[in-house]
Amino acid sequence: MTKKTNHPDRGAILVVDDHELVCEGIRRTLEAAGFEALTALSGRTGIALFRRHASEIRAVLLDLRLPGESAAEVFDAIRGLRPHLPVILISGTPEAIARQELSRSGLTAFLQKPFDHAGLIRIIREALEGSPSQDAGGSPAG
Repeated sequence: MTKKTNHPDRGAILVVDDHELVCEGIRRTLEAAGFEALTALSGRTGIALFRRHASEIRAVLLDLRLPGESAAEVFDAIRGLRPHLPVILISGTPEAIARQELSRSGLTAFLQKPFDHAGLIRIIREALEGSPSQDAGGSPAG
């Protein structure tokens, strides 16, 4: 049932944001563009979904502020399994401050909230096109 694809507008995107309306809006935008959306309202749920669907997920949208497990903990869990997976930080906090707060290297991009549908899809497509996982054998070692 799971479809594996390298098409730029297909595959699963994990959205980790503690605002249900934000997740729902992003989900609708992604699905309208041909992606599958997996949503999590907490860091703990995001990590669990990622572990369950790691091979299907093509990119992650990660909110800076999360209840429970922090964005840094979610980021580290993702990087532990898929070191080259595109991770896009989303936040209402200005980019310089958000990047300083997360203090992790390897973020693919930053998307300032509020964002529009076109901007969201554009940054995801750019992240997927620039992802080394297709060229560098991006599957993790066990």
